Amino acid sequence: MKKFKYLLIVISIVSFLGCEKTFFEAAPKNNPEALFEDLWTTFETDYAPFEERGVDWQEQYEIYRPQVSANTSDEALFGIFRQMLRSLNDGHVSMIIPDEKVYNSNIFYDERIEDELFDLDLIKSQYLKNDFVENGDGGNVYGWIGDIGYLHLVFTSDNLLSFSQILDHFESAKGLIIDMRHNGGGDFTYAYAEFGRLTNVERYAHRSKTKNGKGKEDYTDWFEWNIYPSGNYFDKPLVLLTDRYTISAGERAVLALKTLPNLVHIGEETNGALSTKVGKELANGWKYSVSPQKIEFHNGEYYEGKGIPPDIFSKNTIEEIEAGQDKTLEAALEQF
Repeated sequence: MKKFKYLLIVISIVSFLGCEKTFFEAAPKNNPEALFEDLWTTFETDYAPFEERGVDWQEQYEIYRPQVSANTSDEALFGIFRQMLRSLNDGHVSMIIPDEKVYNSNIFYDERIEDELFDLDLIKSQYLKNDFVENGDGGNVYGWIGDIGYLHLVFTSDNLLSFSQILDHFESAKGLIIDMRHNGGGDFTYAYAEFGRLTNVERYAHRSKTKNGKGKEDYTDWFEWNIYPSGNYFDKPLVLLTDRYTISAGERAVLALKTLPNLVHIGEETNGALSTKVGKELANGWKYSVSPQKIEFHNGEYYEGKGIPPDIFSKNTIEEIEAGQDKTLEAALEQF
């Protein structure tokens, strides 16, 4: 009888161990082929805007998987990853490996293309005459250009807790320029909470849904983002400025501002990286990020990959910047 009980215990233990795969996923292997499969598969299941960016991810597998073997070096593998991720051209997709420059899938951010066409120091000296206020941990720079208020938002985060104070500063202004060129993003929810003084009615700006499963159609329900009236209505003409470096939370703030009927949008298209991003890590310690959201403007448009277009296109030249001129800012001043 004791032998029978012992046998039952052994069978139970073996049965449990045999079911281990049901409860636990094996850790990804740390070799070139496994690393490639892990990276590609994670994007296949967790990345949202393939369609908006016009990318056939299976095609990328067929192009780059044959280039990886058990003997592929780290240097070569990183090069393959860079090429494959470049197809997305996504400002929210990056890869960090030791002793290497951070790689960004978006060519503007990675190669700093036309980065020099915006110069905040030039605006401070030539247009604000070095008479300006800087607050919000450096996120807000504002001052007067004649009787026009000028505000540059360096990023979009808790610096916007000062937004109402800034509007009070420009109470007597003829109008306000909100310059979001080179806005590096942050947390757009501050914008939706603090822009209430710019509207006298509730305004639906955009909606978002986020990947929540491995299937192609596994998403959360759509969530709508609105701005609501709050405080004294700042009923003045507004001009918004953007460029290709206006990204992420900055772009979500732009979506809110573009619902305002008294606003004119001047400059370039924004970067086109509106989704949030999620950090991931490969078995060898390389870190990367994935974009898991779809973002739809209130009119049904998707701007992921192509950027939010201005009403009036304007882009500085390097010759103008070197001559101390910001022609895009001057185009904004002409609107008042």
